[in-house]
Amino acid sequence: MANLGNSRSNNFIPYKRNHVILSDLKAENPDHGYLKKKDVPMYPDCVFRASNVCHVTEKEALHRILKDGGFRGNGNFLWWGLSVTDDDIADAEDNFLWQSRNQNPFLEKFTTSPAFQRESRYGNFRFTFTLRELLHAYSKKFCNKTAPILRILDTKLYKKEIAYSVVVHPRKIKHYRKCPRLPIDDTFLCAYRKGFMSWNCQSPSDNYEYRMKMNDGFFDIEPLIRPEYYVWDNIVLAFHMKPRWVLGVGRKQLFERLSVCETASIHLLKKKKMSFSEAEAEVQELKNQYL
Repeated sequence: MANLGNSRSNNFIPYKRNHVILSDLKAENPDHGYLKKKDVPMYPDCVFRASNVCHVTEKEALHRILKDGGFRGNGNFLWWGLSVTDDDIADAEDNFLWQSRNQNPFLEKFTTSPAFQRESRYGNFRFTFTLRELLHAYSKKFCNKTAPILRILDTKLYKKEIAYSVVVHPRKIKHYRKCPRLPIDDTFLCAYRKGFMSWNCQSPSDNYEYRMKMNDGFFDIEPLIRPEYYVWDNIVLAFHMKPRWVLGVGRKQLFERLSVCETASIHLLKKKKMSFSEAEAEVQELKNQYL
């Protein structure tokens, strides 16, 4: 589960106004350290349909969000990551076109990248909303209650990560008019329809420990002798924000949607790492202050 911000590396290859599939990225970047690897194991090709998004942050930003009763942008954008649940993973496995009847579940062995982890690289404090309600709040606040527009913003190719960005903006903002509208058909890499974001995941793991192999109509899952490191991908949403805009949702709802998570061992924190118990104590203290 990821969301972008100033803490991320600026060392990436951009593809503006396009979501570039993995095979094309490999063809265009033959010298990329991970994309050029020839021995990447076979893994499932799945489509995830998720209705939730999350914004993870650190202590200082948490205090600011609760003080404001909502979210401010970081530069021109307020960033959210697609939040894929265990149920979303199970549904993707059920719909996996190659999966045979009575096949034992195996997708959890492959969905191990940061896009699927409960821990976060960005902090201990996670706000989770449905995308539908977040779009509704954005519409009410900044779009005169008209539906905001979703467009393909870009693809960013990092050393180990591919970030597919979707921009959300009011209809009156013309700055993004050259960006294609986000499709509604889930045959595309990323699409939105009726509250669900579909994602044709390009690489569900950054560290493959298993390979998938067809055997008499079934998939055998075999452990690798050694892990195979590779790129992983994720979907992020960039809500267009102006300097003084606050996407207000109210403190009561903020606390209802706030949870504490562990910080990943490899993280992008600006401040000192907090333990889970320290983060829980911080939230309780803030509840005592505001509720």
